[in-house]
Amino acid sequence: MSVPPISPSSSPPSNDDNPMNGILAAMKTPQASRVLGKRPTPNNEDFDELEDDSAPGGTSGNPLTTNPFTTPTGPNPNDLIAVKNFAARKKLKTEQLAEVEVFLQDPPHVCDAKTFALLHSVFNKVEEIVVATPAFEVSDDLRKNINSYSVAMLLSSHIASYKGAPATDSLLKLLLRLPLGIPAGITANAADYNRLQSAVSDALTQTRATFKKHLAIRRKGGPEPDIFTLARTFIKNTKCELSVPLCCRIALMRMVFKKHAANDFWDKLNAQYAVIVQVAKGSATALVRAFEFIYESDKKQHIGDGSGVGPRPD
Repeated sequence: MSVPPISPSSSPPSNDDNPMNGILAAMKTPQASRVLGKRPTPNNEDFDELEDDSAPGGTSGNPLTTNPFTTPTGPNPNDLIAVKNFAARKKLKTEQLAEVEVFLQDPPHVCDAKTFALLHSVFNKVEEIVVATPAFEVSDDLRKNINSYSVAMLLSSHIASYKGAPATDSLLKLLLRLPLGIPAGITANAADYNRLQSAVSDALTQTRATFKKHLAIRRKGGPEPDIFTLARTFIKNTKCELSVPLCCRIALMRMVFKKHAANDFWDKLNAQYAVIVQVAKGSATALVRAFEFIYESDKKQHIGDGSGVGPRPD
């Protein structure tokens, strides 16, 4: 479509003849009153229309400086009653209820500042509580649980060592998995964890001493107790149950105790157990056969008086 040339001296062509001519003419017409991308600046009269004569400075309707809970005559009665009832249900003190009423009348920026200040106050209180928290101590209940689990671990068929750090570490790992009131993250606090380690080590030492006393029992004028009677002595006042695997472990203890009843008993027991595990080479069947042999040998050597009849292996 061809566009006829526009003569500068001629008047703009009619838009009815060709719409494009009107667009080109409008583009060449100067308009000093309009600037692309800017709005015309209103005069003072335009601003006067925006002002509210009912409030100083014309800002009575500004949401940034007006509290929505208040009216020109004071706090909204309905809102005030609702907030006071809510505060009463929360059992606030009398002076706190008065502060809530004042808070309702404050402008928003003052409310925000007061809230921020209260957050700092709460943070300071929390710091005081944390600092005042007493150091971890092994309670009587926790100590009782540690003693109970020390018996179960030393009689377990899954034990790795009867003495030393491996035994202590195994019992500690077990206790930390149980809901016994031990603080979370205690391993990160060296002082508290040392207290727990000491309690576990003491419990294992005490349990080992008790086991040695049981192994040294002899009836007056009679033979040593059979394996079942001896096993019942070991688990008395505990939650352990009489079973063949448990009797096998005690039979191993008695076998070693007969030759090494001195202070090195637990070291010799650890060494004997390590040999059995080493020869088994990871075979569960070989390990079971070894303990069956120890179990049957103990039964033949310690018949007893029949009062300790217990379970028999399948």
